[in-house]
Amino acid sequence: MARISVKNVTKYYDRELILNNISLDIEDKEFFCITGPSGGGKTTLLKIVAGLDTNYTGRVYIDDIDVTYLAPGQRNIAMVFQEYALYPNLMAKENILFPLRIKKYSNERIDQKLRSTIKQIDIGIEKYLNFYPRELSAGHKQRVAAGRAIIRDNPNVFLFDEPLSNLDAKIRMNTRTYLKKMFKEVKTTTIYVTSDSSEAMALADRIAVLDKGRFVQIDRPFDMYFHPKNMLVADFFGILGMNFMRGKIKDNRFIFARCRFDIPPCIKKDTIRKIAREELILGIRPEDIGFSTTYDKSKAVAVVNFIQKIPPMVNIECKINGGIINVVNFIKNTGNIIPGMNLYLDFDKSKTHLFYLDSGDLVS
Repeated sequence: MARISVKNVTKYYDRELILNNISLDIEDKEFFCITGPSGGGKTTLLKIVAGLDTNYTGRVYIDDIDVTYLAPGQRNIAMVFQEYALYPNLMAKENILFPLRIKKYSNERIDQKLRSTIKQIDIGIEKYLNFYPRELSAGHKQRVAAGRAIIRDNPNVFLFDEPLSNLDAKIRMNTRTYLKKMFKEVKTTTIYVTSDSSEAMALADRIAVLDKGRFVQIDRPFDMYFHPKNMLVADFFGILGMNFMRGKIKDNRFIFARCRFDIPPCIKKDTIRKIAREELILGIRPEDIGFSTTYDKSKAVAVVNFIQKIPPMVNIECKINGGIINVVNFIKNTGNIIPGMNLYLDFDKSKTHLFYLDSGDLVS
């Protein structure tokens, strides 16, 4: 078990800046996800922690020991790659056992470790142990790769690099569930890289959003969703991302086109006075917008543009004064809504967010 610290790491490829003086602390036994847009530096950071990339500045510590110049084999790290990296000439069982074979474990010890590992990764994998990788589905390959990682004796850290990205949607959901159960059993510090925000939300104790080589926000999944610190995070997490409307504050209301909206109650009056003349962005999630088909002059009127039903939910795309707003609700609550119909939208001001236009940062 181990704590991990990354201190002031900067990484260039040729002249391109990949990681920009980033620091990170991960607690012992924590399941920590690194996510964000593609090309943000997630896999590069994972390779640096693993010791697979040494051409950088900064330091890496595992349990307060400086491992910056240690080879991967000296760090006691187990890693699962995106492409699984299974040996094609070995059956699934021998792929799992490979770390024990090279250390010349006794047959009795190997059998004991294999039984324990199968229980942790998925008892159903047992009937596929004598299959070659080419005969396995992507989901089973992933389980074999995970089994090979956790069968080692007490690795300090598990590193996962987009392990579910090659799976189809249903298998990905099932595999995500088994991973969550597995790591409750294993209780080892884990860094998990994914570009899938819902995957990070489902698995992580904490999440770091990495974009253009910098950490944008490090927080619990709950806070990433309900308390985003900028527009990138607000848009990255959630069913459809957040709705954004550009406007200004006038008479303590946010003005978007000809619509007026309440300002988030958490913003102080002094702050409102300072930003009153600035171009700002008001954000609200599609699932936080109520609506009615009955005329109400106190609500913003929108015209239904497109309806997408994915039971049990429905996404209603609306036009509002030239802009687009998405509304998400249960199908049973939407009645006979059709394109061209007027909807009267009700924004819950306690769930709105105000951002600066230039930086995209939250107005606090």
